[in-house]
Parts: sequence; C-alpha cells; structure tokens
Amino acid sequence: MDYQYGQDTSNLTLKDQLQTYLKYWKLFLCSAIICILLAVIYLKYTAVEYKVTSTILIKGEKGGILSELSAFEDLSIVESNSKEVENEIEILKSRPLFENVIKKLNIHHSYFAKTKFSKRLVELYENKPITVSFLKDSLLIDDTAEFIITINSKTGFTIREEENEFQKEGVFGEPLNTRLGNLVITPNPKYFDAFLEHEIYFSVHLIEDMVEEYKSRISIGLVNKDANVISLKLNTTIREKAKDILNGLVEEYNIDAIRDKNLIYENTASFIKERLSIINSELSDIEQGVEVFKTSNNLTDVGSETALFLENASENKKGVLETNTQLGLVDFMNDYLQEDKNGLLPVNLGFSDEGVTGIITQYNEIALKRDEVLKGTTPQNPIVLSLTEKLKSLRGSLKQSLNNQKTALKIRLKDLKRQDANMNAKIASLPKKERELRDIVRQQEIKETLYLYLLQKREETAISLAATVANAKIIERAYSSKFPVKPKKRIVFLVAFFGAILLPVIFIFFKDLFDVKIKDKKEILNRLKIPVVAEIPSTDTKNNFIISTDDRSLVAEAFRIFESNLKFLLSDNDQKGKTILITSSATGEGKTFISSNLSIALSDPDKKVALLGLDLRSPKILEYLNYNESKGITNYIRDKQVTLDDIIINLDHTPNLDIISSGVIPPNPIELLKTNRFKELILTLKQNYDYIIIDTPPISLVADALLLSDYVDLCIYVIRPGLSDRRLLPVAETLYNDKRFDNMAILINDAKNHHKKYYGYHYGGEQKPKSRLKFW
Repeated sequence: MDYQYGQDTSNLTLKDQLQTYLKYWKLFLCSAIICILLAVIYLKYTAVEYKVTSTILIKGEKGGILSELSAFEDLSIVESNSKEVENEIEILKSRPLFENVIKKLNIHHSYFAKTKFSKRLVELYENKPITVSFLKDSLLIDDTAEFIITINSKTGFTIREEENEFQKEGVFGEPLNTRLGNLVITPNPKYFDAFLEHEIYFSVHLIEDMVEEYKSRISIGLVNKDANVISLKLNTTIREKAKDILNGLVEEYNIDAIRDKNLIYENTASFIKERLSIINSELSDIEQGVEVFKTSNNLTDVGSETALFLENASENKKGVLETNTQLGLVDFMNDYLQEDKNGLLPVNLGFSDEGVTGIITQYNEIALKRDEVLKGTTPQNPIVLSLTEKLKSLRGSLKQSLNNQKTALKIRLKDLKRQDANMNAKIASLPKKERELRDIVRQQEIKETLYLYLLQKREETAISLAATVANAKIIERAYSSKFPVKPKKRIVFLVAFFGAILLPVIFIFFKDLFDVKIKDKKEILNRLKIPVVAEIPSTDTKNNFIISTDDRSLVAEAFRIFESNLKFLLSDNDQKGKTILITSSATGEGKTFISSNLSIALSDPDKKVALLGLDLRSPKILEYLNYNESKGITNYIRDKQVTLDDIIINLDHTPNLDIISSGVIPPNPIELLKTNRFKELILTLKQNYDYIIIDTPPISLVADALLLSDYVDLCIYVIRPGLSDRRLLPVAETLYNDKRFDNMAILINDAKNHHKKYYGYHYGGEQKPKSRLKFW
C-alpha cells in the first residue's frame, strides 16, 4: 500500500534540511559566481594600503628624587613614570607638531594621475612629474582648490579649474596668476617624459584640514606599559610619504623638546648676564674708591702690627663673605620673582638651602609641562588649571623659603658682625684711615667674590645649553610592512565565500517565511493526520495529460498505484456503484486532471466507470477531454424530457468509461443538487456502474461537495504543493475529524520531488538523453 499517515516533526534530519536548500543549487551557484566576481573587482580597483611604523624611546630625567626612589616602583610605593610618557604621547599628538610637519613636507599639496585601464586616480609622491609652488608674497586667499594640469609639451602646459571655469596657458618656470595667487610650475626631469600629453590633478587643501586628517589616521601609543617605548603607526597607499610624515613628526618632537629645555638655560644665562653687568659696575666704583682713598691718604700697606688680628679675623671674614653672597642671591631671586610672573626660574645659582634649589627645579618642570599641554589645548583645560595652581603654590613656597633663609642669614650676619666688632675693638688702636681702608677693601672683596661666582655659573650654563640632547631616541626609523594590510585577499575571499552561502540562505529563509504555499509531501504529513492515498508526479507535457492502456510513464504508473490503493480503501464496501468524490481547497489544484485520469485507470473490460462533472459553476471536464459542449446534469434535472442516455458521452478509446458533463451553468447550483431528480440520477448510476467519479468545485469556497456526502463512499482531497495554501489545510482536517465523509484520504498532485530513478534504476518508459547545454 502507498498511503501514509502523518509523522512527527521531530523525525526531521539534517539531510532533510539540506535538501530544502540543495534544490536551489542554481541560486547558490549564481551567488558564488557573483560574489567571486565582486571580490575580484574589489581587489582590482581598491587601493592597496601598507602599515608604516616608527618606534622611539622617551628618555627619563636623570637624578632627582624620582631616580632615588625608582627602585621601589615594583613595591608600588611610588608611581612609575608612565604618566610622564603619556604626557609625551599627548605632545606628539599636538596640532603644532603636525602643522610643522605638513608645512615642511608640503603635503597639503597633492598630485594625482589616472591609471591606464581602470581610470581611477592614483596619488603621485616621489614620482610626480611636476612641482607646483605658490609665491608666498602673492597669496590672495587661504582656500581649497582642485586644478587639472595638462602637460602639452616640454615647455608649456594648460591649467584649469572646472568649478570656477578657469583655464590658462602657461610656461614651466614662469609665474601664473590664479584665484589663490601666483604659482610657479617646475618640471621633474626624472619622471616628466612619461607624463607628456597627460593630465595631472593637483589639489590644494587647508592645513588645518590636513592636521585633523592625519591626527585621526596616525596611531600613537605605548608598546609596553612597563617601558618608555612609543610606536607611531600609519596606514597609507604611499609608503614613502608615510615614512616622511612619521620621521618628520619625531624630528619636530625632538626639536620642540630641545627648545623647551633651552628655555631654562637661556633664561638663567640672561639673569646672570644682567647681574654681572650690575656687579661689574659696583665693583669698578669700589676699586676706584680704593684707589682714590689710598692716593689721598698716602696708604701703601697694613702694618705688621695688624697681621695677628687679621689672621684671627680671617675665618670671621670668610663667614661674612659667604653670608653676604647668599643674601645677595636671595635678593636677586626676590627681585626676579617680582619682575617675572610666569617665566622659568634660573637654576644652579648655588643656594646653600637645598629646599630652595628643589623648589626651583620642581617649579621649572611643572612650568614646562604646562607649556607643553597648552600647545594642544586651551588655558581652561582642567589639567592646565591644575598645573597653574601648582605653580602658584610653588611660587608662594619659594618666596616663603627665601624669606626664611634671608632671616636666618641676617641672624648669622648679625652674629658675625658682633664677632667682627670684637675684633675691631682689639685693633682700635690702629689709625682711623687704616680701618676705613679695610672697610672699603672688604666691600671690594665681597663684590669680587660674587662676580667671580657668577662668571663661573655663566660658563656652566653655556656648557649646558650647548650640550642639550633630544628627548626621544629613535629605535626604529619609519619602515613599511612587506605585505599590504588592506585589502587582505584571504579576508575578501572569505567574505565572498560566506556571502555566496548566506545571501541565498537568507533569501530562501525569508522566501519560505512569507510563503504560504505548501512545499512538499513531508509538510502535508506533518500537518495532517489524514491518510495519503497516492502521490502523482509532475508531467513534462504542457498539454492536458491523459493516460492510456500502454502508457508506461511515471504519471501513468502513479495512477495505477492510486487505483490499487483505492480498491484497498473501498475493500469494505462490496456493493456496486462505489462513489468517489474529488475535491480540494481552491481552484487550480488538479481536480479535473485527477478525476479524468482516475476514471480511465479504473475502467477495464470488467468494470464500468461513470465520470460526473458536478462543478456546476466552472465545468472543465469536456474541455479537458477535448469534447464539445453537450447536455448534462443541469439539463437532466431541469428538463424531465431529457433522459439519462441523452446526457451520457461515450469515449471511443475507453469503451467502459462514460462521461456526464455538468451541462448549462445554472443560477442556483445548490438548489439543483437538493432535488429528488438529482437523487434519482445518483441512485440510477450506482445501479448501472461499478465506479462513479465525481468532479466537484473547491470545498472551501462553496458547499456543493458537502451536499453530496450522503452519496459518497470515499472523498479524495487533492493538495498540490507549490499552489495549495497551507492556511486552508485546517479545512481538510476539520472534515476528517468531524466525519463529514465516511471515508476520506489525501492525494498529492504535481509532486516535484518525485524521482525518476529508484535505487539507481530507471523506470517508466524510454529514457531520453539529457542535453548538456540545458541549465535552467
């Protein structure tokens, strides 16, 4: 037997799921071809990008408290210098550095040429045939522009700007006036000949736009959080240009760092120079006073009687000199603090108080950091405000320290003067003029000592200024990757591969999601618990298919299997005139096709079959069998003069099959089917025929088929995959569950998955060779 009952959806296998997609193999093949072609086109016309990388080491400051405590960094007692390196990274990202690089390399001017085949623009850098230079004293406006320069000959060119309808002829090396100002175009002999009679696309960009572009494109970051090594990376289509940019950025950073360091030494040198000028003037006045005093008082040398006292007072005088020197330094620094509000402070002046020296060093470091941060931000930035507050606090601390030191020095000087007074009392017997001379000489020695001290510091500052080194050591100059980073062929083809699979899958998924048509037999078995009596495969012919006795096609064999299953379903009914009703959910599902061919299959020399066309609204039996219209059931019911023999049509090639058409289309089909004359017709047919096949209209649209339930022994419900709406399947389920028909079965028509080969063997007529050119 061939009929089956519904199956559970849990029996679905991976193979079943794959078969759902494999039937669209042509769609997958086309998708694969299209995706591969798109990948090839993308790789061919996409500019190749390389990664250019440079690595530098940020040198740490030697000495100071941080160097002394660096051994405790692993114990987290003090913070590492990572914040300092992060500050340097921010400096590397600052706009002034990028502006300097762009101006030096002139990269806000771009040159392009079209490729020979793809005609896409490719940037020229080292191989540009011409160089365009604007005369700075003639620049009119700072704006963007795009010029097309046609090289006509070795001496002349044509320049035009399409947006402003500007065009002029020019000569190489001679100024030419444009809306941006005067420009001069000079040829590059090395590449000039290759671009004769070609167009060069020259673009002028705003420097601030280029700064923003390269700031966003260049990646600057730490290589390792435990090291002071910074890497600079840039993806580009022109490797040499990217190398120049990264190397130029590092160079500008070092120049800027050296400039910042030199500010301290230059400020200190200026301070020492100013003080030397003042002290030199004071020392000259004192020396001149000594000369005048000795000349006017005839003094040549101190007497031997004062040798002993002077020897005892030497240590006291030394202390006085040192104290006065420190007081002078304190006064100088106080004056400087009052004059300069925000500048750097002089260093290495020789203060005896280490606290003052430490505050000055710390103040200069923070001032430099604030200036560096200000290059890339505004004074209202929280970091700048924090650093300014620190400077203000350090300035106050420095003033307080200087005042404290000055107080201490005055106390010490007072004590030394007291000791000196004692010594003066001992030499009171010396002549008054000798004492006055000694006071003058003492002032001379103080000024001379301070003068020599400042001369020494001036030389030390000059040496430091000359020995200033760069802040960053270049570990690796900019180098390019060997292989391109974009586009990556493997990734592109991998995306194409997944696209070739996913696009059809998504298409099929949504197609099935919105498709309300029944797909195949398996779906019917899963949704209905009604036995399937047969499965009729698709036919290759476009004409109405009618089986014959010697037909060995798959369709004919399927109808013979259908006939066998029908006999099994009707085996309990031994009466003559077994009535089979053919219906479906909607039109176009093949009721007439099934009715006609089933009638032919059931008819044989021992069995008489009657085919009734009871689709009174849209009769198709005679049209399907290529017969002319004739009297039928409606004529028989309405006209009692019409006999049964008048409406029976005999088929020549099938003698045991009689056809009774529907006749004229009536206005009230339902009323005709309720008449006694129709009932008499059915009873008469049951007595004269072994099988009565009834072709009815769709049961979900009209109630004609339900009115015949009392006369029917078996209801065949036709479902056609690809056309039948799954939303109408509950109609069949309800008929079956409510027992509206004594016996009911499903017939699957136009089964697309019915194979022509079983277990590798061809069956069903002569095998036709396949055409190798046939694809769709």
